Amino acid sequence: MKPLSPRAFLLKSCGLMLGVMVAGCGDAIAAPEQLQTLDRGHRILIQRGLQLNALTIGFTTKGKENDSELWQNWEASHFTTLDVGGELLALPESIAGKKSWSTWRGNPKDPTQSLPDRLFQSGQIKNLVSWQYKDEQDISEESELQELETWIKHYRPLLPNTLLYTNQHGDERFGGFGSTRDLTIQRYMRRIQPDLLMQDTYPYGIWNDLGNQGGRPAQLYYAMIRYRRLALAGNDGTGRRPIPYGLWIQTFKGSATGVGTWTRFPSESELSQQQFAALTLGFKLLNVFTYNGTSDVGGKLNAPFFNQPFGKQPTPAFQHIAEINQQSLNLGPTLVRLLSTDVRIIPRPPTLTDLIAPDISRWDTKADPYMTRLEVKNLGTLYGGRNGDVLVGYFKPLRESFDGPATNQQYFMLTNGLAGKKHSIEQTRQQLTVEFDFGESEITGLQRLNRKTGKVEPIQAGWTEEVAPGLNSRFDAVSDRKYRLTLILDGGTGDLFKFDTGATFVGQQQTQL
Repeated sequence: MKPLSPRAFLLKSCGLMLGVMVAGCGDAIAAPEQLQTLDRGHRILIQRGLQLNALTIGFTTKGKENDSELWQNWEASHFTTLDVGGELLALPESIAGKKSWSTWRGNPKDPTQSLPDRLFQSGQIKNLVSWQYKDEQDISEESELQELETWIKHYRPLLPNTLLYTNQHGDERFGGFGSTRDLTIQRYMRRIQPDLLMQDTYPYGIWNDLGNQGGRPAQLYYAMIRYRRLALAGNDGTGRRPIPYGLWIQTFKGSATGVGTWTRFPSESELSQQQFAALTLGFKLLNVFTYNGTSDVGGKLNAPFFNQPFGKQPTPAFQHIAEINQQSLNLGPTLVRLLSTDVRIIPRPPTLTDLIAPDISRWDTKADPYMTRLEVKNLGTLYGGRNGDVLVGYFKPLRESFDGPATNQQYFMLTNGLAGKKHSIEQTRQQLTVEFDFGESEITGLQRLNRKTGKVEPIQAGWTEEVAPGLNSRFDAVSDRKYRLTLILDGGTGDLFKFDTGATFVGQQQTQL
């Protein structure tokens, strides 16, 4: 008898039938006992979901609970969590009992009194998803580490379902408030054991965009790669128990002008670029600064989402962030159950203005077993029509058991890294051409988790999708066992795929075979 191929074995062992919608093989969502084998940070994220936080100013002011327009806009934004900053959640139970929230309060005099007892007594504490203790503090200071130790040891048993962490500036090379060296971060991780590693790097309009040339936020990419590497090494530095990682996303501009200030809002394509690049690199908590306007020591910071204070009169930027939030949440159940294994780039042509190089390995045919070619074409006129970056993120399930008996399943995310300072996602579209040789694997296609519908769809020869009039993505058979994916992606946008081996798509209850 001819041995079954890996795909046929999976189909037979799960009792599946081709051409029908069936329950996934094994528990794609993960049973409680599987979660207990994970680190605390990943367990909480799987239970709570991908986190899309937004720093809100004044939402806890008395009377705001009756402002229906404010809350209707908040729901329409598709952010998951109110970040109340240093404020206390002071909403009535009718509101607070339904809203996930985050804070960055701290009490240096007595860290064990950083949250009042009334929050625990009221039940509002059950919705505290994440707690960033203070902001951009110097974790090289012994006094700061002692304060953090006292805080986290006191609150960790009281908050078993809350992510506990700090935040530092991501790029240590140029100094900057809260920036710190790798060795300092590693010492902090070993001693404090944070649930998540968090950083902020705001690339748009700072230093006159010197670190953001040709549509590439190189300083941001550097910081993201750095914190990804540190988090994947885990708190003990061995890599055996990685922790999740997050970042603050720039959605503001300052009122001041000149070098050293943020002189403009991120564009539509840059908003997408930040969010999808982060997902491609494996980030699982994204926090925008800010949702509405605020004041800071550097001057007033304005948010682009509303024409009126307190989240009133949404702008086109609001509609865009709401859409990319919804698309991110459609990918979320899978992404929180995956672990980043590699990140590659097809870089745009170098220019004389490149001052900071992204610390990302170039894609080649050794990156995975089946891709043999990856090329990109700028479909617009931005930067003289020169190609922009393409990011490729590779993933595996956090636990092999998450997709049943299948092993060594590989996921990948293809992201168009092209963006412009004043440009829409349509003006920054690129065409990716990806060729595959599946050899003896008996794989004949891909699966994509559709970011617009949240459904897994088969990508087989003959598949097409209209992106815009006259622009179609497609998947074609080139020759025996060889295929070509032509993928049109909006600026800053990415798609999540896996090779169609017959294994369950992690995080999805059902899959189309």
